[in-house]
Amino acid sequence: MKKTVLLSLLCLLPALAMAQDRRKIRIIYPNAGALINGQLGHILEKTDILERNGLDAELVGFPYWPPMQEAMVSGNADVALASEACFVNIALKFPSTQIATVGSAGRVAIMVPPGSPAKKLSDLKGKSVTTVFGTSVHYPAFKWIRDAGLTPGKDIKVTHMSAGEGQAALAKGDIDAMTIWDPFVANMEQKKTGRVLVEKPSFLTTMIATDEFLKRDPEAAIRFLTALHEAVLYLHYNKDQANAWFSKTNGVPVDIIDRGSRYNTFYAKAKKMKDIDLTPGEDLLSLLENISAFNEENKLQVGKSPVREKNDPSYVKEARKRALAAKFDPKTVKVKVK
Repeated sequence: MKKTVLLSLLCLLPALAMAQDRRKIRIIYPNAGALINGQLGHILEKTDILERNGLDAELVGFPYWPPMQEAMVSGNADVALASEACFVNIALKFPSTQIATVGSAGRVAIMVPPGSPAKKLSDLKGKSVTTVFGTSVHYPAFKWIRDAGLTPGKDIKVTHMSAGEGQAALAKGDIDAMTIWDPFVANMEQKKTGRVLVEKPSFLTTMIATDEFLKRDPEAAIRFLTALHEAVLYLHYNKDQANAWFSKTNGVPVDIIDRGSRYNTFYAKAKKMKDIDLTPGEDLLSLLENISAFNEENKLQVGKSPVREKNDPSYVKEARKRALAAKFDPKTVKVKVK
């Protein structure tokens, strides 16, 4: 009996030490436009996972990337849960570093109206495709057109249109095709307002930290990433809860959020902490470089974005060691906000 009590007290010591040494952190996340990051942001905000890891956190959700980037550049945020295109944009003009990824945020797809005769991308020759310039669906639109043996701007016209406008226009048949991402792909499929012509689960996530924050408090960055590992595992076992939270801020039904999120390996398959590795791999680094080259080629940016040079996996590797050693149990997490 005494031995059991002693062991319990010893297990509590690290948590007690962190509770006395809380580190401040300001986290921003997309509460409307992107899967996985959206659910994880809500989990970090509404549970005690960050506090358990010795963090005194301020979390703010934003609908899209532009205001998130403004928050980072203006010094009002330390870490952002974002997408690959966001990191390419900010790394070029602001001292920031990629410190982790939680994998796929669902599909990117070229969709056509339900009644379109197009069966493959080459069938759109002489027509047009809308996309959202400067985002994660811009580069794939051009790549897929070229992969089909066609020339963007010559064989297929590529124009800019916001995601909301594009979805409405496609449903009415006012445009030939559009590039869009989940959960909107799944939503349009279910409503039969659009049909997938080309798709790939290539909307990848990235965790971005300001260089000032990493220099000021590297320990806080490691604690955040340790908490992120726990939030990812918590999401796997509490999908309905997290999807319901996200549904309230992005207006997409829970079942559609679930459908799009299942392209994320951790969401679908991670049953234990050992199944989770948030270290950016070569697939992400290569995609970042390709997006940067595309942006430069199309005069969306001046110069090469230092995406590979500004990737530092040391923080997430240390965080994974701590997460594995902690023996985290999702059932012990307390929900602060219903």
